[in-house]
Amino acid sequence: MVDEQIHEHGAALRGANLNPRSRRLTKSAKDSGHYRGTVSRIDLGIASFDRNSGLLINGNGEEQVLRRQSARLLAELARTPGVARSKGELLDAIWGSLAVTEDSLTQCIADIRRALGKDGRRIVQTLPRFGYRLALPRSNAHSPVSPLLPLDDAPIRFATSSDGTRLAWTESGAGPPMLKAPSWISNIEAEAESLIFTEFYRWLGERVRLIRFDQRGTSLSDRVEGNLTINQMVEDMRAVADAADIDRFYLFGPSQGVAFAIAFAHRYPERVLGIIGRGGFGRGWLTTGHEEERRKYEASKAIIVSGWNDPNPEYRRFFTGRLIPDADPHVAREFDDMQRRACDAAAILANLELMVNIDVEDMAREVTAPTLLLHSRGDRSVSCDEGRRLAAVMPNSAISFLDDDNHIFLPRTTGYRQALVAISKFLE
Repeated sequence: MVDEQIHEHGAALRGANLNPRSRRLTKSAKDSGHYRGTVSRIDLGIASFDRNSGLLINGNGEEQVLRRQSARLLAELARTPGVARSKGELLDAIWGSLAVTEDSLTQCIADIRRALGKDGRRIVQTLPRFGYRLALPRSNAHSPVSPLLPLDDAPIRFATSSDGTRLAWTESGAGPPMLKAPSWISNIEAEAESLIFTEFYRWLGERVRLIRFDQRGTSLSDRVEGNLTINQMVEDMRAVADAADIDRFYLFGPSQGVAFAIAFAHRYPERVLGIIGRGGFGRGWLTTGHEEERRKYEASKAIIVSGWNDPNPEYRRFFTGRLIPDADPHVAREFDDMQRRACDAAAILANLELMVNIDVEDMAREVTAPTLLLHSRGDRSVSCDEGRRLAAVMPNSAISFLDDDNHIFLPRTTGYRQALVAISKFLE
């Protein structure tokens, strides 16, 4: 029953690529010979590797020629440093149409680690129930992707909510419509060229027509005074959907946006195709009645009042550390700055007060739209138990637990890649 509706990522969303039995793989362009790129020598920080000869020289000066397939595997991992690679993806890339088992992959990983010496497991990391990642030292871990290109957003337009508040919105991509619900902050201009948001929104735009807006009180939307309410969030979403001329659509809700998506689906069930939630909860910090959550609220409020408007980013870094603890320093700095530009202390304090007092569990019990909830096991902002609790009360939901600590999708992390798999299956 309820337990059958709650699916662990490893049980519900692992595909045949992770099946340990023998398999016939699809044809690969690299079926024979070493993997050859334009540069032969690869600097691994603590070792040097020649992809053509297979020669690896570790930090102690010891030389070893890797077996052919092990050399190709290391070259393939080095092509995307820092990126989580699934076992099935690596099997396809290295062995192509040959029938092999995952034991072949495991043996090659062991060869590479032995050659690297004492740093082998730190450099070639195992991602449980998923695959592997090459983790180079910071100075060597250049981004594997091409320079960041901004989203191909439509011109920014404005919708007017039921109380007259003007809301800036834009869209990108093509396909069935999806509306992003309000969350902690929003800045549709900055999101279009962001190390945090752009990659994910571009990926979504290949599958849906994604509509985003600056929530009231932030960025290009009208500043507002006083308390915020869930009713305002729902009517703002309706206003943007109407302005975008969409009748039925998916909802994407990050964080408290999951609660707003639930409230929208409860009021306008005929308009909702489905809900995708990230780091969601049905009860705010103060609604849970837990002392630990109350202390988080008090600390957050004190920091906002004391330093949100201060040019010193250390105050806002408190929230960055809770939302994306796995972020590199330059990514964290971007989010610090985005928070500062999005709104002032009064606006974010109003948002905090709304968030901590959320209670939508009764509504959630009556929402029948198909729902996918995604929650990081180590989420430092909303406990995994709250995500599990919400999934248990929703009659048509499944939950996938992600293997990272982030509350926001962070590209090139294990949890991010797991989330893409889950979302793809949900949208099929």
